Amino acid sequence: MSFKKQNWGWMRHVLTALSVIIFFLGCIVIGYMAWVLATSTTVNRFLSGTLIFTYTVIALGFFLFVNGLIGWVGTVSQSIWLVRLFLGASVLCILGEIGGIITLNIVRIQTVDVVEHGWLELNQGTRNMIQTSMECCGFSGPQEFAYSTLPIDESCYEPHTDNSTDDDGSAIARSDWDETTFTTPNMRLKQIGCGQKLHNWFEENKVGWVAGLATIGAVEFMAAAVALFILRRLQVTNVYIS
Repeated sequence: MSFKKQNWGWMRHVLTALSVIIFFLGCIVIGYMAWVLATSTTVNRFLSGTLIFTYTVIALGFFLFVNGLIGWVGTVSQSIWLVRLFLGASVLCILGEIGGIITLNIVRIQTVDVVEHGWLELNQGTRNMIQTSMECCGFSGPQEFAYSTLPIDESCYEPHTDNSTDDDGSAIARSDWDETTFTTPNMRLKQIGCGQKLHNWFEENKVGWVAGLATIGAVEFMAAAVALFILRRLQVTNVYIS
């Protein structure tokens, strides 16, 4: 039985490296979603069946985690049945991605719809980071906080100097400042919402994020091809020896 270990070839190390990459990608996705759920979503809301974006990302994270672990253990232990399981799961993942793309095209889901649903399911920490980096406040603007009891995070404010001017160019006195716009003489609410800015960012950087998603699919495809090559090599070797 020693010939099995001698004929896996150097491609075994390639499959191990790809499996480790897939495994850690899954860890990153699961870790981020665990943080989001722990800081924003209640158990009742999670079980309501309405968080489609959350369910999809969690399912993808767990799949990458489990499949990467199977491939990693299978190549290290040189277990043929684990490599076969890894190959089957990778093929299912690729088919699922193709099916998802076709479904999105059939349903005609727009980028703005994905952005809006994703924003609603994000935790406040992620929203704050977006508001800080994109210089915006809320999804549609600060007016969405008018009927909310939630505090407005400091990421919604921007520096403001004392020498502010009105539309006609005249200076604005401190007593004339609107409390919904300015909180202190040096800070004011950002008036632009993040929704349109996110949509514009996705449109302007379509090449980048599409390439990122394609890279994940390419890693899965490469891993499946290497696994198939190894299994084929072992099969040919077994036939030759027998």
